[in-house]
Amino acid sequence: MAQKFVVANINHCARSQDLLHQSLAQWSIQICVVSEPYHIPERDNWAGDKDGMVAIVTNTSANSLPFKSVRKGHGCVATRIGDIEVIGVYFSPNRPFAEFEIYMAQLGVFLSGCERRDNVIVTGDLNAKSVAWGSPATDVQGELVEDWLVANGLVIINRGTVHTCVRRRGGSIRPTRSNRGRKKRCMGGTP
Repeated sequence: MAQKFVVANINHCARSQDLLHQSLAQWSIQICVVSEPYHIPERDNWAGDKDGMVAIVTNTSANSLPFKSVRKGHGCVATRIGDIEVIGVYFSPNRPFAEFEIYMAQLGVFLSGCERRDNVIVTGDLNAKSVAWGSPATDVQGELVEDWLVANGLVIINRGTVHTCVRRRGGSIRPTRSNRGRKKRCMGGTP
C-alpha cells in the first residue's frame, strides 16, 4: 500500500506542532517525520528518539498502519510501518563537524539493525547541503552524507530544487534516502 509522507522541522514550537496535526488530518498524510518537536506525546502513534529531537508520527485518522517495532538512538528513531522501515534523523547545525562524523558512523550502525534492508527510508534533517539532492552548493556535511549513502546502498529519492526550509537569510533542501524497491542488498557497517 502506498503511504503519504511528510517531513517537518517545527523548531520546538507548540503552535507549529498543533498546525502539523491539523495538516496531517487535512491532507490525509499517513506518516510524518518531525525534527525538533515541541514534545513527544506518550501515544501509540508517536515514536521518538532518546533525546526528544526527532519523532515519527502516524496519522490514525488516515488509515495509517500501526508501528510494528521501535528502535531509539541519539538523534534517530526507527520503526516498521507496514513493509517499510522508516528511520527519522536529526543533527543540529550548531554542533561541530567532528560530532557529525561520529553521528553518521553511529547512524550506519543503527541502519544495520534494520529488519529488512531492502525497504528502508531514511529521512529528516541532517543540516547538510549537496547538489545531489538539489542544493545550489555542497558543504562538507553534504559530502559526508553522500559518501554515507553510497557506503550504505541508499539512493536519493527526492527531486527538485524547491527549498524545504526557508528563512530570512536563505533556505535549504533536505534529502530523503531510500533503498526501497532496489534489488541489490545494502552494504552493512559504517562509512
